[in-house]
Amino acid sequence: MLGLVICHSEETPMLDSAQLRSALALTALLSAHVAQAVVLAPGEGAPLPGTTLAAQPQLAGLVIEDRLQAFTMSTPTGLVTGQIQSRVVRSDLDGTLDFYWRVMNDASSSGEIAFFRLGEFHAPEFDANWRIDGVGDVSPVQAYRFDSPLESYVNFSFLRTNPVGAPSGIAPGQSSMFLLLDTTARFYDANSLMDVAWFGTSNVSDLHMTFGPSPVPEPSSYAMLALGLAAIGAAARRRRD
Repeated sequence: MLGLVICHSEETPMLDSAQLRSALALTALLSAHVAQAVVLAPGEGAPLPGTTLAAQPQLAGLVIEDRLQAFTMSTPTGLVTGQIQSRVVRSDLDGTLDFYWRVMNDASSSGEIAFFRLGEFHAPEFDANWRIDGVGDVSPVQAYRFDSPLESYVNFSFLRTNPVGAPSGIAPGQSSMFLLLDTTARFYDANSLMDVAWFGTSNVSDLHMTFGPSPVPEPSSYAMLALGLAAIGAAARRRRD
């Protein structure tokens, strides 16, 4: 973590209050670049360092949707069950939308979860990361965005090697940290897809709907809507007359 040491000696005069505020502001600015979201370009994957509200104040905002979805997945080690938490947050800073997910593996499950996968998440740019200052046990290792024509698909990987050399992910009784995609979208709908997968993605859960950006209506669509409402109003007046 970057920091700024302020000391006092005969050679180094004490900073006045204005200088101190400037120094602290510079420290905050430098610290904000320590854990930024990772832009996912189509066809690329990247490790995710994790982030906090202190590092990215634009992530603070109002939770406008928060839902739980149960899932079931058959694996060679047995049945894996759990829930996925889907959340939409509107930024207090600029009014844009951030999308969050948390994967919870039931304590009674017979296997681990290696991947959380999103589909039909339509946004021109994905800023991906996970929340260090949130709840959960297991952080993602990396995120991967597929290339065209599947560039609206993103995989979060929890796959790592445990101390005995075996693959591991989200174990029974554990949950992921909050995963996030920071977007410039201002509208959303339950129009995206999600599932979880076992090692090698050879075993997956059913697909479920989740939240994603929705397109802004074109001006022509607004005009058609206005004309339609006007026609309905005129018809209603004629019936009254």
